[in-house]
Amino acid sequence: MIISLILTIVAAVFAVMIALENTTMVQATFFGYAVQGSIGIFMLLALGVGVIFGILLMIPALIGHSVSAMQNKRRIAQLESKPSRKKAN
Repeated sequence: MIISLILTIVAAVFAVMIALENTTMVQATFFGYAVQGSIGIFMLLALGVGVIFGILLMIPALIGHSVSAMQNKRRIAQLESKPSRKKAN
């Protein structure tokens, strides 16, 4: 967990450094609307949109894993509450 947090911070700092170095003004057209801005800003926006899409695509899997873990915990609790049968030899 700590390693992923550190890597995320390093990646964010790296992205901001690259964005600050790319100050060339460009014009981009989105759905018929012309937008003018720094190429660094467009790169940061693209990175942010990519991160958001990645998170949105991970949500169903995370929900599925948490539901599965909850079902497994309930099953374990049921099995632990039943008296165990030992074979007598």
